[in-house]
Amino acid sequence: MTGVFLPSVKTPGSAGSFRIWEKDRARVEQDIVAGLPFDAFVSERGRFDAMFDFMLRHGLWEAAVEMRPSGLKKDNGIPYRLLNGVECLREMAGIDTPANCGPLLKDAYLLERIGFTAEKVESRLAKDRTVIDPESLSNHLARFTEPDLEAGFLQHLEVIRGKRWLRGGVYAVDGHDILIPYGQGYEGARRISEGAYGYKLLVLLNIQDGCELIVGYILGGLQESEITMLRRLLARLDKTMGPLREWLKILLMDRGYWGTDLFCELKQDYGIDFVSRVRDERMDLNAHIQRQLEEVDRSWSSFQEQRRFSGRQETQNVRVTALRPITLISDETPEHRQIAVNIVVAVQSHGDGSPILDKNGKDISRTDYVTSLAPGRHGGKVRGFYRGRWGIENQGFRSLSQTWDIDRPAAHSYGAVLARLVFVFLIYNARHLLEKQGRHSQDYAEQLRQMRTYGAGISLAGASIVAVTASGFCCALTARELLQLQKQRLLKRIERGLAAGKSVKEVMREIDST
Repeated sequence: MTGVFLPSVKTPGSAGSFRIWEKDRARVEQDIVAGLPFDAFVSERGRFDAMFDFMLRHGLWEAAVEMRPSGLKKDNGIPYRLLNGVECLREMAGIDTPANCGPLLKDAYLLERIGFTAEKVESRLAKDRTVIDPESLSNHLARFTEPDLEAGFLQHLEVIRGKRWLRGGVYAVDGHDILIPYGQGYEGARRISEGAYGYKLLVLLNIQDGCELIVGYILGGLQESEITMLRRLLARLDKTMGPLREWLKILLMDRGYWGTDLFCELKQDYGIDFVSRVRDERMDLNAHIQRQLEEVDRSWSSFQEQRRFSGRQETQNVRVTALRPITLISDETPEHRQIAVNIVVAVQSHGDGSPILDKNGKDISRTDYVTSLAPGRHGGKVRGFYRGRWGIENQGFRSLSQTWDIDRPAAHSYGAVLARLVFVFLIYNARHLLEKQGRHSQDYAEQLRQMRTYGAGISLAGASIVAVTASGFCCALTARELLQLQKQRLLKRIERGLAAGKSVKEVMREIDST
């Protein structure tokens, strides 16, 4: 249930207005059995602990809550750190807008854990009111500026870098249109010819096996070119995260980023290798590709891959070949920059050898990749790189859209729209890192298993009993676990009373009175 009061136990150092309860199951059990003061209550979202503890222990929570909005003129209201903490909880819980935060803002355990005092929580819940007004959260998000959020996100990345969690040097860029019906009232939203309003979001992700991490983002109007936005993003990251050539080794892009000038900038100016796809069949480049494919001595490599077709896992046959380099010459600028690129051609088919068709019956069996990388004899590694980007397109943004509902802005101001996205990115990264940690930690793995059983509310779901001790520790317990601890507590109390020469009746009378 929600709306319950936190116990009135006092903890060391709780005189101030900002405090975090430490989760320590062993200390809680020890205090309960030893007969020290404690209390227990029910929280609808007690299983939040894994995500919160992971962020807290590794510095990710501090990086998230330390972002101070420039629009905050005074510090005499609700501390911005607490409001940042509430926003993190909201994104963990999968609550789409601040207006729907009512149950969360009455969850005493969670609010105490992120720093609200028991007195503050108790006084508000006694009046059947949320601990803060949901509108306060919307107003808080609107106070952020782009530099505020960029600085906060960079601090988040510094923590990740410090832990050496960014690995491999392979990154993917992808874009997503945030469409808002009747969105003309949203600051910075632009209208395109079809009449839709909204924003275009570009993100840069570090690609690892099962652990994609967002390392860069940029938000613009729907009408903006993704290539232009990518150029702005790369220029910014080159300044804020260090020279790109030192950490961004390979960039994976879809065909929408095709452009000879862009290819030249990536390889020749930044020192970044790239893998993309040939844009369309009408380009002059395709004639060069076709002539090489028709060579009688063309060498191919064949293998099989697992892929989903119409929701079914299926084995497909793949043949790949690498062509000789082809020179691209730009006609976009007077300099007519040029670059030699390698082409890798892949031909896929179903397990029975039949061609792969789209929903309209068109043959889509062949895929042409363009890259600055040396492809090797047949180019199999180039195809492997691009399949990693395909996973981002089909899983990364799908997760952002379905789990966190990024298509729904938090408020109408541009600051609130961008702030909400940045908090989503912080939790998205923490979630993926927690999942990776879960492969090596039985406790984390069990928490993740329980989270998944509750659906979209990935980290805040499932009722449990929360015990809070006077020494400042807390943990979530099942009813059976708490009953066993209480039995041990009573047994110890009886043993101490008998050892002091008291009768059983006297000991029981003392227990009843307390």
